[in-house]
Amino acid sequence: MKKTAALTCIAACGVSLLTGCSSTSAKTEPAEKQGAAQTENSDTQKGGGAPVEITFTVWDYGTTDYWKVLVEAFEKENPDIKVKVTDIGGTDYDTKIPVLLSSGDTSDVITIKSMPIYTSLVEKNQLMPLDDMVEKSGLDMAPYYGSDEGIKIGNQLYGLPFRNDYYLLYYNKTLFDKAGVDYPSNDMTWDEYRELAKKLTSGEGNDKVYGSHLHTWPGSLYRWGMDKDHAMDKGDYQFLKPVYELFLGIQNEDKTAMDYGTLKTGNVHYSGPFYKEQVAMEPMGTWFANLIINAKNKGETSVEWGAAKAPHFEGQDPNIAISNPTPIAINKNAAHPEEAWRFIQFMCSEPGADLLASLGTLPAYQNEKTINTLVNVEGMPEGFKEAITVDSFVLECQMIPQAGAVDKIISEEHDLIMLGAETIDDGLDNMAKRIQKLLNK
Repeated sequence: MKKTAALTCIAACGVSLLTGCSSTSAKTEPAEKQGAAQTENSDTQKGGGAPVEITFTVWDYGTTDYWKVLVEAFEKENPDIKVKVTDIGGTDYDTKIPVLLSSGDTSDVITIKSMPIYTSLVEKNQLMPLDDMVEKSGLDMAPYYGSDEGIKIGNQLYGLPFRNDYYLLYYNKTLFDKAGVDYPSNDMTWDEYRELAKKLTSGEGNDKVYGSHLHTWPGSLYRWGMDKDHAMDKGDYQFLKPVYELFLGIQNEDKTAMDYGTLKTGNVHYSGPFYKEQVAMEPMGTWFANLIINAKNKGETSVEWGAAKAPHFEGQDPNIAISNPTPIAINKNAAHPEEAWRFIQFMCSEPGADLLASLGTLPAYQNEKTINTLVNVEGMPEGFKEAITVDSFVLECQMIPQAGAVDKIISEEHDLIMLGAETIDDGLDNMAKRIQKLLNK
């Protein structure tokens, strides 16, 4: 694998970016009601006593394929620990977790869905620092390729990276073949992408096929302007102007992508147009590969797909990815911190990473074995290894208490720009003024 440990934390993490892997909102309930693993084998318990029960709080347990597999594997390997899963619907998760921990709840393991919540929980002293546990366990941190360093706050680590997602370019092979156009390369500029989208757009009305799909999340746009010199917390957002000009040009001038207002009003999930073969190309996170494979296995789509590195602007390095980690943390008031550590160490290091990769999801903990496991999953397209191989990451996150408020401002101004309610210059200027005012409080 070609990676360096150079990561930089440079932007407010959009809440929506980590919701991509699931879209179901379920009632909060213990997942054992859904058939969660509850291994009980008293004859094999370490020490001969009853197992210690730890509570694992997570979102969309019942609708995400890997949680149950990982819990069952952990319990099989650790018969002295029983995992009770508290499943909270993805839509409500970031609202309910702060309330839960503020009440003095003693749940042990907390899955972090968005980085604004992570920074807020650390600021409120609700997560346990893990540095001593890491050192005592001798856990090798090198396979995280710096994603662990990127999520440190005050030089302390409050979670282990479980996933570390970044964007690829997904494409419909059938539509490319019909148009007689070569598949995207791993070194394509946004100008080339725009021209390619024109060649792949055809039809009218309900039968129209769009060459491009640009999702509505703000991070699906601003990430393309980011690098180690340009961040979303610096008070100057003019570096995003070329990105907005590109996206609005594709939408309004070329009409090679569905318009933002339609997508927003219709609450269109990014997977729908791709599954229905209404779009030829779509930039989306690495988690999408897992969703496509599962959808095909369930007969929900017959799309023949491929993946390449995401497009880049001229002068940008295609082998530097803007990534977004998903940490798993321990509650400061955990009833069983030692057992909780054993659980998250399993989930977030090689045992869990191998299982995660075997299900088609990219883990944060990566070595040659996990990557080969991932790319050889049945249904994974040829060339996927080349598409996901990068030299280094830049983390799309901002480790400040105001991260959630910054994200809200960015989302509001992004809406206005994309809907044409304000010009690009005015929107970026308003974004800068509002965020600077917030950070100066």
